[in-house]
Amino acid sequence: MSKIQRKYIDSHWLVFGIEGVVALIFGWFVLFSNSQDATFLIATVSCMLLILGLIELFNVLHREHFRRTWGFSAVIAVFELITALALFTSLTQNPAIAMIILSVYALVRGVFEILIAARSIDDLTDRFIWLVCGICGIIFAFIVFNSGHFTPGTFVKFFGSYLMVIGLSNLIYGVHNRDQKEADRVARSASHKKSTPKVSKSQGRLTKKK
Repeated sequence: MSKIQRKYIDSHWLVFGIEGVVALIFGWFVLFSNSQDATFLIATVSCMLLILGLIELFNVLHREHFRRTWGFSAVIAVFELITALALFTSLTQNPAIAMIILSVYALVRGVFEILIAARSIDDLTDRFIWLVCGICGIIFAFIVFNSGHFTPGTFVKFFGSYLMVIGLSNLIYGVHNRDQKEADRVARSASHKKSTPKVSKSQGRLTKKK
């Protein structure tokens, strides 16, 4: 049986909603934590990326179950998991390595999100959400690449603010995506009712007599 060609943005709205909540919680914790221990903060971000990767793996299974294409979801899942593992392995090394990993992560994610907004989305609100998130990722990576005075702790807290942007964007998109699908369902139902021919009472009586 051939798979149904459905875009990544058409994934179940709960995928984006849960990812948004996770990113918001971890971003808030990292940004406002009293801890200045870079190792602890980097480990916290690693756990968040691991959770996001596992959610995307669930999305892959969900799309496969409904016979939908899942290649892009698998790429995102692998990207999140590899980044998380790379951060875990960098805990015993120079914190600058973790800064580079997170900067590259933000840059790659930002480029992907801008491409999704430009090529896959027709709704202006959704396109704006993905564009803002993508641009924020690129700006974050650019600032870090061109700033040599960030301490590891300050850098990770700065990354926490970026995580909150990701979380808020995903959460808004998930809720908006849900509302759109519900509106489409109601519209299809109304259209189906209009297209269904109505049987008049006189026709019904004639049918019964026959």
